[in-house]
Amino acid sequence: MFSLRQILTKSIRNLDLLTNTNVKAVRIHYKHYIRAILISSFTGFVAYDGVLNEFTYCGACKRFLRSLKTAGLISIDYLLLSELDPNYQSKLKIVHQRSANRLLEACLLNGGLYIKVGQGFAAINHILPEEYTSTLSNLQDKCLPTSQADIQKVFIKDFGRKPEELFKEFDYKPVAAASIAQVFKAKLENGQEVAVKVQYNDLQKRFVSDLTTIIVLHDIIELFFKDYNFGWMLRDVRNNLVQELNFVNEAKNAERCAKDLRIFNFVYVPKVYWTHTTQRVLTLEWIDGYKMHDLQSIKNMRLQIKDVDRKLFQLFSEQIFNSGFVHADPHASNILVRKSSKTGKAELVLLDHGLYEELPAAVRKPLCEFWEATVLKDEHRMFKSARQLGINDYMKFAEVLFQHPIRTHGGRIPTKLNADDIEYMQKIAKQNFDLIMSTLKEMPRNMLFVIRNLNTIRAIGRMHGDVVDRPRVMACYAQRCIYKKYNSLQGFFFWLFRRLYFEYSLLCFTLKRSCLNMYFYTLYKLGRAPKSATTILKDLTGAS
Repeated sequence: MFSLRQILTKSIRNLDLLTNTNVKAVRIHYKHYIRAILISSFTGFVAYDGVLNEFTYCGACKRFLRSLKTAGLISIDYLLLSELDPNYQSKLKIVHQRSANRLLEACLLNGGLYIKVGQGFAAINHILPEEYTSTLSNLQDKCLPTSQADIQKVFIKDFGRKPEELFKEFDYKPVAAASIAQVFKAKLENGQEVAVKVQYNDLQKRFVSDLTTIIVLHDIIELFFKDYNFGWMLRDVRNNLVQELNFVNEAKNAERCAKDLRIFNFVYVPKVYWTHTTQRVLTLEWIDGYKMHDLQSIKNMRLQIKDVDRKLFQLFSEQIFNSGFVHADPHASNILVRKSSKTGKAELVLLDHGLYEELPAAVRKPLCEFWEATVLKDEHRMFKSARQLGINDYMKFAEVLFQHPIRTHGGRIPTKLNADDIEYMQKIAKQNFDLIMSTLKEMPRNMLFVIRNLNTIRAIGRMHGDVVDRPRVMACYAQRCIYKKYNSLQGFFFWLFRRLYFEYSLLCFTLKRSCLNMYFYTLYKLGRAPKSATTILKDLTGAS
């Protein structure tokens, strides 16, 4: 016989065992329940996104994860490098190239805005290593084409007809694939050859999400690399980038550009065919020509590269200093060169007018005065003009615009370059990035695209071998814009005096830079300076 205590104790133990078993069963049940909810929610989200949005948000998540992976791999590569390693420089170049290849692959796979950002990085070849700029320059022409079905979807939605029903002829093989669209060759009913720019079918839906993703990625990179600071710039130009999606706006920009530049007989803007243009399809006159980077084809036409570059700098000087309607994306693939049937000389054809910036007179006037004052070494006027633009450090602003230091180290030229001199010059070259970032933040926001314009055409000039003195050509134009309107005899003589003094100062400026280049080259030949000094000097004094 069991006592009452034993019976109660046994009953409690059985109850505890039963309770624990039930709890475990409940826990297992809830785990399966939660897992089922998650799987159902994910499946439902994917199905919903696929049916209504053509997997827009799923694609955004995929691009974000791909970008995050690329950024992580690049960061790890650089964090594993040690400056104490005797082979640091050679390993650094390998990492540069490997990282550039990863970045190129990610941009191509992601497409859209990612390609445009990569193109922007390729243009700043005076800041980024050559491995990056040369690799990312492929983004100007090399983009992943879309399918024929996607092209037809755009036309059916915008015109109610397929391309072959709207045009007499339409070649589905793209002649160019850019960041937001592809270009196809077609013929109108009257036989006129045209270039048809067709936006990617899903771009309107994905553009805002991709822009947000890129800004978030920039913020993440800034957490690990404090010197990296591009996120604020993307936020400021967000509205301009969204406007680029409207091809009707681009068509209007093209017509205004043609009107502003009609003073030049060497600039041509293709005609717009409005009956075949919508917000996502732009039809323009077909133009045969060679891109700016195709130097051999330009030379085969018996055209002078020097003449091409001089005209390039003049036309954009007109936009920046006079008209105020500035092309913000003039990279090498957006400018064609052909031989003029009238003059037999180079004629420049401007393409891709989606991204423009307005510079009001309140910005253009002090900008012209600042450019002139910089060449004349008039620091008082430099300070005054910079303040009118809201910029405190006028010397940094001058170095951003002219893209070389205005003052020389210590105010003298040493007789021999020692290790300290070389180190100082390298330090100045590396500080260009921080200098640009700090100065850009002080500028009026409509100046950001002007700096992009200057960086892009400077990159073209360097690609051509810097055969034309860009700062001088643009400085002459800025000075002309200041004094072109004089209303009295006194005003004319004042203009004439400033003009002569200006040309004299430019001559001295150019002569001094040439002598400095020759001096350091002579030191190198005599064995009193390393070969690297000539390269560094070119970056510091000859970047044009």
